[in-house]
Amino acid sequence: MSEMQGDMFGLRTTLMEGIQYMELIPKEKQPVTGTEGSFYRRRQLMHQLPIYDQNPSRCLGLAENELKLMEEFIKQYKSEALGVGEVALPGQGGLPKEDGKTQGKPDGTETAAPTTNGSIGDPVKEVEYVCELCKGAAPADSPVVYADRAGYSKQWHPGCFTCAQCAEPLVDLIYFWKDGAPWCGRHYCQSLRPRCSGCDEIIFSEDFQRVEGLAWHRKHFVCEACEQPLSGRAYIVTHGHLLCPTCSKSNRS
Repeated sequence: MSEMQGDMFGLRTTLMEGIQYMELIPKEKQPVTGTEGSFYRRRQLMHQLPIYDQNPSRCLGLAENELKLMEEFIKQYKSEALGVGEVALPGQGGLPKEDGKTQGKPDGTETAAPTTNGSIGDPVKEVEYVCELCKGAAPADSPVVYADRAGYSKQWHPGCFTCAQCAEPLVDLIYFWKDGAPWCGRHYCQSLRPRCSGCDEIIFSEDFQRVEGLAWHRKHFVCEACEQPLSGRAYIVTHGHLLCPTCSKSNRS
């Protein structure tokens, strides 16, 4: 488990809410030990939260100036974007799990409960909670997911707490807040910096090659088949694969 995964793992939820939450996840994605859901979770952790996006020591050959840029990049996203979802019943996001009502201050007074996106004003009228993604109703007895960086007026059905870019469920509810929506770590990072199609790491050098919306470290701009350097030479990009003309012809034959 990576540093980020170790720090962020552990959902803020009661046991009962956790059980209800698990039941709302498709069975094939429930992370039960030894099941396909467990393997799915592991694959998603590696894909959505690449360790080389979190730890400079796991990157290959960072120059000193690149190392400083990456350290600042990590520091900034931890401060401004990174979060972990909270599972709670509608209207109870951000409240202490001991009483599920109000949060006390050190002086003994109570703070107001977080606002919701439901109806307010008429205390008799039942509050209606709406999922931020699908806009469907969130039943009062069914857990939802809250993201503190979004504010507690927004909630998501468990199956709707997905990356705004790839629409995949956010593994362990770890999210990066950007443009008013949760993103997975992979797509958040590469929305700010280019990602090398050769090594899959974020590029912190200004000397890189970009072709058809894809990017490569200069040293990784090579034919995938014969590993011939392609800078200054002819090349062909097919479905994201970089090949020299000779290897491209061989693949077609």
